[in-house]
Amino acid sequence: MLDGARVAFVVDGPLDQPTGGYLYDRIVASGLRTRGCHVDVVNLDVRGPLAPLRENVRLLGLLAPRVSSPRMHDVVIIDELCHPRAAFAAALRARSPASPRLVTLLHHLAASERAGASANLRLALERVLLTASDHVVVTSETTARVAKAAGLPRDRITVVPPGRDRLGARATPPARARGAPVRLLFLGALTPRKDPLALLEAFAAVAARAVLTLAGPADRDAWYAARVLAAASRFGSRVRVTGALPDEALARELGAHDVLVLPSRYEGYGIALAEAVSHGLAIVSCRAGAIPEVVRHGEEALLVSPGDPRALEDALVRVVNDEQRLDAMQHAALRRAGTLPTWADTQDAFCRAVFPAAR
Repeated sequence: MLDGARVAFVVDGPLDQPTGGYLYDRIVASGLRTRGCHVDVVNLDVRGPLAPLRENVRLLGLLAPRVSSPRMHDVVIIDELCHPRAAFAAALRARSPASPRLVTLLHHLAASERAGASANLRLALERVLLTASDHVVVTSETTARVAKAAGLPRDRITVVPPGRDRLGARATPPARARGAPVRLLFLGALTPRKDPLALLEAFAAVAARAVLTLAGPADRDAWYAARVLAAASRFGSRVRVTGALPDEALARELGAHDVLVLPSRYEGYGIALAEAVSHGLAIVSCRAGAIPEVVRHGEEALLVSPGDPRALEDALVRVVNDEQRLDAMQHAALRRAGTLPTWADTQDAFCRAVFPAAR
């Protein structure tokens, strides 16, 4: 039904960046291809002060009516993180039956990561892009509500959550000998939004009975990552730092740990949570963004307020010091995994949102 449809998929920089957002982009782009679309990935240049102006001009060409070029696309998908380099092109595009359909993919509003004047400017640019779009795909109901509050009609929003099964799944929780250290895992970039410093502060209360692995890139915020590495070094062999890992190594880490700890201050979804419960890991995380949509407090997860190391410490103590609680949370995680979508589900739903006539 989608044979021959031409799609431009616009992203900031390379598509192979090791974040949940780019992972989602790669998988849904692959899904469009396997369903018959020709997908051109358009990598916007993020370098230099003139990049927003230069790339907006480039995007105006992509969004021009098809009569102006035999190679024009049927649909242009813009990852919302491109908003400084895409907002004005979207607002200025000529709307006509010959224009490509504009779909914005919104993982979460970038303004939610900032405060003050910077957040207000980002929100203004994001509103321009969202309201100029023919349709917006979001990854959670939380983000759908945020987009609606930003002025987008709800009937122009489709929720397409990420999948859970990229790294496989388990039928039983990870094996651990009674009395052995509880194995804690952090998956994410070493950045303030993921808040690994709060985790290391809280970890001190359980370090005698647990070990911790920090797995994720350290190049997003070098100064903050240096603070994380310095704090981790104080625990010696009790804390292991791996850096960014390929999928095979990530799957091994999930199979070798008992608890995922994700103290994020905000998540538009939290793919790591879905992958962790698919491997039977208990969850300690925060009531932030869409996290409570993915995991349930009091079942497979203990959720605390973001930015509160004392509350995080209390949750870790409850999990590490109570093997019966940990076992119950791990079995609840496996049950929860069965209710979450697969990546095939995500690809199908994304295609239906991008091409509504194919429903």
